[in-house]
Amino acid sequence: METIKQDDRVSCVACVAAMATGTTVEEFRKFIGDKDPPYSDSDCYKFMLTHGYAVGIGFENEDHATIWPFDKLVIEFEAKKFPAYLVVESMRFKGADHAIYWDGEKVHDPNPDLKENGLPLQFYRIKSWFPIVKLVKKERP
Repeated sequence: METIKQDDRVSCVACVAAMATGTTVEEFRKFIGDKDPPYSDSDCYKFMLTHGYAVGIGFENEDHATIWPFDKLVIEFEAKKFPAYLVVESMRFKGADHAIYWDGEKVHDPNPDLKENGLPLQFYRIKSWFPIVKLVKKERP
C-alpha cells in the first residue's frame, strides 16, 4: 500500500480516510464539500462508512484524566488484526494532534517531512486508537 502524504499542514485526516478506504484525498474532499481543513475525526468516520468501513470501539482520554485502578475500562483486541485510525501527538506542531493510519502491520504517516511510510509505532505518542473494520453485507438464506 502506498502512503498518501499531506499537501498542506492540516489534511492528515483526509489522507488517512483515503488510505483506509483505498480512495483518494480528492474523493474525500468532494464528499466533505465546502468545509475547509482541518477535518474532524467525525468527517473521517462518515466518509469511511460510505465506503463500507466502520471505526470500531476505542478509547479517547480527551482531558487526560487520571484513570484509577478501580475504574472499569476493558477494551481488548490484537492490534495486528485490524487496520486503525490513530490520533497521535504531532511531531511537527507543538500542542497539535495528527492522524496516522495503521494497516495492521505498519504505520502510514501522511507527514510530508517523513520520506518513508512512517516511523515505527513505538516512536509515536498515541492519544487514541480506533480499529477499522470492513462491513460485510450477508445475504439472507
